[in-house]
Amino acid sequence: MDLRKLRYFVDVVEAKSISKAAASLHVAQPALTKSIQSLEQELGAVLLQRSAKGVAMTEAGARLYEHCQIVFKQLDRARHDVRKSIERPSGVVTVGLPHSLMTVLALPLLQLTTARYPDVRLELKQEHTHLLVNDIRAGKLDFAVMAEPRSASGLHCQQLLKEELLFVGPTSADLSARQTHISFMDASAHEFILPSVGNGLRHTAEGHFRARSLPLNVKHEVDAIALITQCVQAGLGVSLLPGGCIRMDAEQGRIRARPFAEGGCHRTIVLCQAAGAALSPAAATVVAVVEEAARELVTGGQWLGARLA
Repeated sequence: MDLRKLRYFVDVVEAKSISKAAASLHVAQPALTKSIQSLEQELGAVLLQRSAKGVAMTEAGARLYEHCQIVFKQLDRARHDVRKSIERPSGVVTVGLPHSLMTVLALPLLQLTTARYPDVRLELKQEHTHLLVNDIRAGKLDFAVMAEPRSASGLHCQQLLKEELLFVGPTSADLSARQTHISFMDASAHEFILPSVGNGLRHTAEGHFRARSLPLNVKHEVDAIALITQCVQAGLGVSLLPGGCIRMDAEQGRIRARPFAEGGCHRTIVLCQAAGAALSPAAATVVAVVEEAARELVTGGQWLGARLA
């Protein structure tokens, strides 16, 4: 049944007059009469008795009026609940992050969400980018924050920031290590420790060197970034890593991080969700918190080598 027709019916009943109801509804009287007649035809029952004194409900009309009161009360409750969910979101929100972003973004995200939205429970899932993409498409994640995927089929991606990938080597006293930047040519002479083939970070690194027709000598493959930095500290090789996950090691002098000279080496960080899927009020709220946390980390200098998109 058409809710508009039901509302018209209720207004006529309460006004006890089609003409009065038409005036209060700002509807032409013939149109209102036609609406009531259409409702009667749909239900196969006479709902109102017309007389010179106005209209009165039949027994069928009285039954329908009672049901309308219940329906409209439920609709008002639904409207209130939806508005409340927006004002005070609640529920579980599942967010995917690769390790390189978990290090820099997870704690601020948890802190802000907990402080502002105590009824929202975050579930943070750490995985490689290509697996996060699969989980989004399978509906296992509300959204993910990750490096821009190679294939965006079935995804809606929103740019969050640009993150610089830095040349990371052991702390050294030689003059070359004191230079503020390094060229891709000089970097190519080193032995690298990088994640395995298929990893998004490895793909980005290879792409930058390939674009300059330079070799990238990968001596060791290590998928754990924390272990990569330890290997670099131990002098087992150099690496190319995002600034966000090595800031503390660099500031405390455990490693030396330098940007590349020729326009730098960057990757785009995006917010991704399934294309065409509507986020819940809670998930939409967490997206806004991610954007705010990233903005504060960048402007506050805590996300090394990052700039807002």
